[in-house]
Amino acid sequence: MGGVKELRYYVMLALYFPILLYAFSTFDLDESTYAVSGLEPVVVGDQVVVLGQPFNARAFLAVAGGQGQELQGDGSLASVGDTLFQMQTGSLLNQKESEKVVPYSGTFKFEQVGGNVSELPVEGAFRVKRPEIVASSEAMLALYRQSRNPVRIDVPGLEDRELELVVGNSKVKGRSTMLSPSGNEVKVNVYLVDAENGNVFLGSKSFAVIDPPRPEISVTNAGREIKSGDNLPKRRAVLEFNVNPDQEFKRRYPQDARYRVRKATIYLRKGLTASKKIGTYDLDGEKLVLTRVLREAQPGDRVMVELDGVQRINYQGAAISVPLSESSRTFGFVIS
Repeated sequence: MGGVKELRYYVMLALYFPILLYAFSTFDLDESTYAVSGLEPVVVGDQVVVLGQPFNARAFLAVAGGQGQELQGDGSLASVGDTLFQMQTGSLLNQKESEKVVPYSGTFKFEQVGGNVSELPVEGAFRVKRPEIVASSEAMLALYRQSRNPVRIDVPGLEDRELELVVGNSKVKGRSTMLSPSGNEVKVNVYLVDAENGNVFLGSKSFAVIDPPRPEISVTNAGREIKSGDNLPKRRAVLEFNVNPDQEFKRRYPQDARYRVRKATIYLRKGLTASKKIGTYDLDGEKLVLTRVLREAQPGDRVMVELDGVQRINYQGAAISVPLSESSRTFGFVIS
């Protein structure tokens, strides 16, 4: 049995002796220190940071051997606890910059076995970039002029942070606003709310502005729809004009899809003579009464009605002129 034990001893020595030699070779055996030497700290941090998000990096030794470690950052790099570096990114880009590489540096301190404190430098870099501004609205591709356009702004990566939306002199905190532009383009500036350091400009979102879809006008006489070229009874010469909005626009923007007609100009052509202007008349609601106007007309004469002052009433109650082509607002009938 003694021979077996001795054999086991030599086998164990052969296996572990190289490992022990390597371990001792990595230690400074000076009597004054007895500490790990030749080590560098490992820093693991974000590679890309969205503007407004804090940059985070953790620092630690590759091999344990010290204790009482402490971090110290340079400049705007702050230390949080004994392993975390952090830097606020809100001021790292000016309004003309979209992204850039930001270097950082600091010091990793730790207490050696003998009580001495060693300092190891740490450094690195990360890229900060402006976030994507994602906008959604009912019209999607553009906003309708002088209409109530609800718009929502989202910023991926900053979903839990408060935003401020600025359009001209108007400021709204949150992610939703209402736009009613009158020009050809409107721009929304997006800021990250930061009460301590001042709001951070994240970017802008521009929208094209277009007119709402043109309505179509239909005409009825005594409840019957008539078209240009149809007969108009002289004794019942009452026309009712119906301005029909685009159905999709009406569904999405019901408060902005109301129309009215204010006036109409009447022309009369008797026989083969040229058309003669009779006058311009106000509509009673949507109705135009021509009984007295056509009292001198004869069967076969032609009357032409040209609508003036077609207006859209928007959500604020404002009357907005609707530019229609002459052919779409002019109707001609034969007196019967």
